[in-house]
Amino acid sequence: MVLDATNFNALVMNSKDIWMVEFYAPWCGHCKALEPEWKQAASNLKGQVRFAKVDCTVEQQLGQRFGVQGYPTIKVFNYGLENKKDSKAVPYNGERTAAGITEFGMNLASSADIDPEVNELFK
Repeated sequence: MVLDATNFNALVMNSKDIWMVEFYAPWCGHCKALEPEWKQAASNLKGQVRFAKVDCTVEQQLGQRFGVQGYPTIKVFNYGLENKKDSKAVPYNGERTAAGITEFGMNLASSADIDPEVNELFK
């Protein structure tokens, strides 16, 4: 999912979901190397952690808002609305591999106090 100034708050900040957001530049070699790993981790964690990216060459204000100083920068927005403040976005400093990102995301999801989805059956 691609985020920009028009949808960032609505999708990330107003959501209880766990989000991992990559702030990148299209010309960045490290960003290009991360892309397949990022996509695989997103696929591995589908339904548990939401993944998105922000092109900081276009969305410079979002990059400044979250203190992006190099590319790629990954920020984690943990579960719950109380964790959706700019100051609570934490940098992901783990491995830049699908396995490392997936493990990190699984740990976040398992430690989150997520209410189970309730489905009712009617006769």
